[in-house]
Amino acid sequence: LKETNPFSQEVYAQKGALLESVVCAEYSPQLQADILHLADIKLHEPILDIGCGQNAGLVKFLRENNLDAYGIDRFPAHLSYTQKADWLTYEYGAEKWGLVISNLGFSNHFIHHHLREDGNFEEYARKYMEILRSLKIHGSFCYAPDLPFIEKYLDPQSYELSKYGIPGLSFQATIVKRIR
Repeated sequence: LKETNPFSQEVYAQKGALLESVVCAEYSPQLQADILHLADIKLHEPILDIGCGQNAGLVKFLRENNLDAYGIDRFPAHLSYTQKADWLTYEYGAEKWGLVISNLGFSNHFIHHHLREDGNFEEYARKYMEILRSLKIHGSFCYAPDLPFIEKYLDPQSYELSKYGIPGLSFQATIVKRIR
């Protein structure tokens, strides 16, 4: 990873040492819910999972709990509640979603582009703001890792920001709630 993407050391560095491996897998629904602190907020519907993974485990879990949940991914399973889509070209709509979630997906890529000299960070910043505009009033965008380089610019009259530490990791989860 260091050979093909030298900036990865900045992204994946922890306590001064590069992690031995970068995990890329579908995590259990419970682990994702815990990381994103979904139990700490009201789950407004409909719910969209950005980068839901091929099996859309969290989406399936939410639906099994009678929540109106959907997922987008580049390689989703053929399920009625998932759609093949790229998060940078997907049309999120305006005031459409009660909750948008992304565990180690959208924000990981945003950080990646933010740190690269030739990164596409402006497109990610525009898409981030589009996602926030797609939230209904009192809706939330929950994601990990956090994005302090853009979160500091959010209007506190429009958005409420909550941060949660993740044991053993140097980054945090963020919940951005649209308040107006």
